[in-house]
Amino acid sequence: MEFSVLDVAKGLVPLKPFEQRDLRTLSEDELATALEVAGKLARLADVPSVMLAAEVQRRSKDKPGGGMARRRGHRNAAGLVAKQRGGSAGQAHDAIATGGLFGSDDGDGDGDENSGGSESVPFPHVAAAVKAGDLSSAQAALLIETLEALDGAGEEVEQALVAKALKLSLADLRKACLALRARWDQDRWSEREKRQRGERYLALTENADGMVRITGLLDPASAAPIKTWFDAQVKAAFRQRREEGLGAAPAGEAGRIRVDALVDLTRHGMRCEAPGSGVSTEVVIRIDHDALRTGVGLGSCDAVSTPLSAGQTRRLAVDMKVLPIVLGGGSQVLDVGYARRFFTPAQRHALAERDGGCAFCHAPVAWCDAHHIAWWKDHAGPTDLSNGVLLCTRCHHRIHDDGWQVRATATKVWFIPPTSVDPQQRPRQGGKAALEVNFASTTRASTTAPPR
Repeated sequence: MEFSVLDVAKGLVPLKPFEQRDLRTLSEDELATALEVAGKLARLADVPSVMLAAEVQRRSKDKPGGGMARRRGHRNAAGLVAKQRGGSAGQAHDAIATGGLFGSDDGDGDGDENSGGSESVPFPHVAAAVKAGDLSSAQAALLIETLEALDGAGEEVEQALVAKALKLSLADLRKACLALRARWDQDRWSEREKRQRGERYLALTENADGMVRITGLLDPASAAPIKTWFDAQVKAAFRQRREEGLGAAPAGEAGRIRVDALVDLTRHGMRCEAPGSGVSTEVVIRIDHDALRTGVGLGSCDAVSTPLSAGQTRRLAVDMKVLPIVLGGGSQVLDVGYARRFFTPAQRHALAERDGGCAFCHAPVAWCDAHHIAWWKDHAGPTDLSNGVLLCTRCHHRIHDDGWQVRATATKVWFIPPTSVDPQQRPRQGGKAALEVNFASTTRASTTAPPR
């Protein structure tokens, strides 16, 4: 395993035009370009560091006397790497995993130049993207973890994941990887749900000042109704502030609203003759008709991003008052044309199935409203799915203020940037489809054009 500083030096070249310039004088396009090339330079400069981190791991793992990390006063390699990189243990683990792409870490010996094991590249496409400065160590480590969990995944899957990683933020990439792992081995996913259910807990600890800290860990099925309830209260309170002209909420207001909602819910339960028997908002679950019938497959819940097994989804539908959306049932008319100003509840749920939350930034469904693409009043836009999109308040204003265009069908949505963002105005996939990792159909899906 070896590295070259030449790639880092090459990464400096695009940044040279911005050297010794007053950054305040840069145009917005220049600033965006400078930020992009500086980000790539940072990723290129990190390549030697991750390779060195992997070598530290090799010299510290299962060695007599604890190896290199122990000899330098650290419990393990991650501690030593975190200290030298100035980051967290989690970031050190990402660096070690990424560095492992460039060679085996299971050689014998304790670090001399002749002791290394055979060189191997377990995921060559991920390694190539890291070496080119296209992927960070956090992105690479996530792809490594995902690919290792996908038993039997081949080169096509790896290529599809790398292509997706180049388009998504780290947070959205986590969602895409989670969904892929759920689809890949549904039996293992069901076992994962059982394990998580057994690990759930909630603790209340009083500190010296009399404040009580709540800590806990909830499995997705347990979290779904709680998160749905909290999101509804926060959204309603923020909307009321806007309607009353009170302006932006102060910092931390959402957290205080959740506390008040929890207290109100607890007081209601203590007074109620049948505690916990009713809800004031819907917990929406979604499942394919065949999966609902057979119990084989996956479902989802608007409140959480983690996919649910068909069995778990069916149990949710029985155990609490939820609104099940059975896909493909066709039992409700979703396109109502010009007669209705507002989207019906059925249409809104259909938009949520297509968009998965905010179609632009992927915020949760509970944070979003259904908006007309062609305005109903000004442009006689119909109230149907091809003219609707789910957007959070921030993205709704961003799209209108910054000149983005939206194109949609009943099943897909695209965002077309203004020329100031992309002179070629290439459409960007939005909604759930933006997070899907496809294999044989990846190329065809990526070339599908939005409607004009």
